[in-house]
Amino acid sequence: MYKKKLLSIGFIALLLTSMAMIVSATNWDGVPDNPTPAQAIWIDPKNKTGLAIGTVFTVDVLINVTDPPGAATGLYGFQYKLKWDPTVLANVEIQTHTDKVPSTDILPGWINVYMAANTTGSVGSWRYHSYAVSATSGVAFRGVASLCTYRFRVANIGSCALDLYDDLLVDDTATEMPHTTVDGYFNNLLPVKLYVQPPKIINPDLIPCENFTIDINIFNVTNLYSWEFKLYYDSSVLNGTSVTEGPFLQTSGSTNFVIKNFTDAFNATHGLVWVSCTLLPPPPVSASGSGTLATISFHVEALGESALDLTDAKLRDPWGGPVPHYTVDGSFSNIRKAHLYVDPPSIIDPTLLPPAIFNITIKVANVTDLYDYQFKLGYDTTVLNCLGIIIIPFENETNFITQFHVDDEAGLIWVNVTYYPPAEPLTTNNPVNLAMIFFQVQAMGNTVLDLYDTRLSDPLNGDIPHDVSGGLVSIVERDVAVVAIVLSKNMTYVGRVIYINVTVANEGDMPESFNVSAYYDDTLIDKLLVTNLLPDTNTTLTFTWNTTGTTPCHNYTIKAEASTVPYERDLADNVRIDGQVHITMLGDINGDGIINIIDIVIAALAFGSQPGDPNWNPDADLYVDGVINIIDLVVIAIRFGQTC
Repeated sequence: MYKKKLLSIGFIALLLTSMAMIVSATNWDGVPDNPTPAQAIWIDPKNKTGLAIGTVFTVDVLINVTDPPGAATGLYGFQYKLKWDPTVLANVEIQTHTDKVPSTDILPGWINVYMAANTTGSVGSWRYHSYAVSATSGVAFRGVASLCTYRFRVANIGSCALDLYDDLLVDDTATEMPHTTVDGYFNNLLPVKLYVQPPKIINPDLIPCENFTIDINIFNVTNLYSWEFKLYYDSSVLNGTSVTEGPFLQTSGSTNFVIKNFTDAFNATHGLVWVSCTLLPPPPVSASGSGTLATISFHVEALGESALDLTDAKLRDPWGGPVPHYTVDGSFSNIRKAHLYVDPPSIIDPTLLPPAIFNITIKVANVTDLYDYQFKLGYDTTVLNCLGIIIIPFENETNFITQFHVDDEAGLIWVNVTYYPPAEPLTTNNPVNLAMIFFQVQAMGNTVLDLYDTRLSDPLNGDIPHDVSGGLVSIVERDVAVVAIVLSKNMTYVGRVIYINVTVANEGDMPESFNVSAYYDDTLIDKLLVTNLLPDTNTTLTFTWNTTGTTPCHNYTIKAEASTVPYERDLADNVRIDGQVHITMLGDINGDGIINIIDIVIAALAFGSQPGDPNWNPDADLYVDGVINIIDLVVIAIRFGQTC
């Protein structure tokens, strides 16, 4: 047994001495962009902005290792991944600054270089490059060096991070070195926005002779010295009455505000607001940020719609250069449509059991000169019976003729009401009741109240345009259930995380929102909310259980519980107990209650592996850094012989 243990340790040491690196910075000028603090890995340059599609540029991944005074350690190996958005940046070339032969060009004293990883792949919609290198002997490195140069081509307008992650710097004692990580960033968007605020004015109360204002705003501008724009509008609907300068440029100095053209009859169909403004020299000042450039007042001329078309905008900096930007137009509408509808629009009530009786109302709103109306209402006769109709005269009128018919076998109600002189037509913005319909619940189920073949007309029998909204009646069963529990692991160490997937179902007839709680034994792990789960569907929630505070060599039972919903009758399936998790000692990889040579051999078989490798064993990753290395074996060795 003793000889096997020595052989295992010797085998592991041999594996460790096969890892290495060398650096050659042929594409880097040796001068980092804004150098970062000691022990750092970062992108140089950190920001690339404003490049056109097709432009090619390069960035370097740099390291800086400067030990504290008197320290004996330095860099002996590194790893990192860099990811980017390929829809924005197309990778052209990756040039690593390493080789597998002895060299002292960049990192003096580093020999027997071993490249552990140099691969590319995809993570979600992003591309990544994984790079890991170590030395096997020689002097640890101190200083600044380039690890890799990336050459990108701009593929599209957009922005993305140049995201460094899974990065690790290791010294010559195989100890992780604390360090700073600084990502890069690419952006060639046009962030300066010139826009109408509010963007949409939809207000039926803005009738002829009413007034309103809009602002022309700017967002996220830098060094604005002057601006100019034109705004076109429909002169048959609106009339521009005034324009005033906003405060944005005025906060930076004196300005010259000029109304170049302001008329409600620019051409046969459009009015025009054309204005400009500039800061006054000297000194060469400018404004940055966001704010209002101008405020425009309008007088409403008629009912209708009008675009507020912002065009011919010119933004300039103090040196006369253009400021890139984009514009967003606005719109105006004061058109009102009558609305014929079922009220309430939905009745969802599990207490409305057969033979309960209820009623709905047919209403009209936002109507002018209503004199006659008709409609049909369809319903499902397996759910409802129609008991009768009451016609409700508007404004206590008595001069009208009523016709209606109920075919309860077909599920059809037809109503026609015609007013005659001296009755006055109805004009109202507020809802008015036209008819009340009574139903009896025949059976559990759902039915649409389909309002169709409608007509509203004025005293001259002219059609009144209108919108129609029907209704819904749902006599429902309510029932939620926990249907499955799946654990990410059945064994783990104290302080590690177990993911618990709990699947819950809505076995009722209406959308449900409810809480789901997960427990180990009787201790709550977490409570999560399920929102608007549709009938006959399920969803899976993931609970994160941090096992800190649990007892080693103990089995914990997992339970999930769904809270009851109103009027739920079947409660037995709201609780599910399923699965146990064994908590073991750190280093007891096989969970047999003793840390011995078996655990060391299990770790040795996985040595050097990472997630995705054939020999990867997550239970052997005791240091939790995504790789099985000497640190993990030391964790086992210092606990060798422990039992519970």
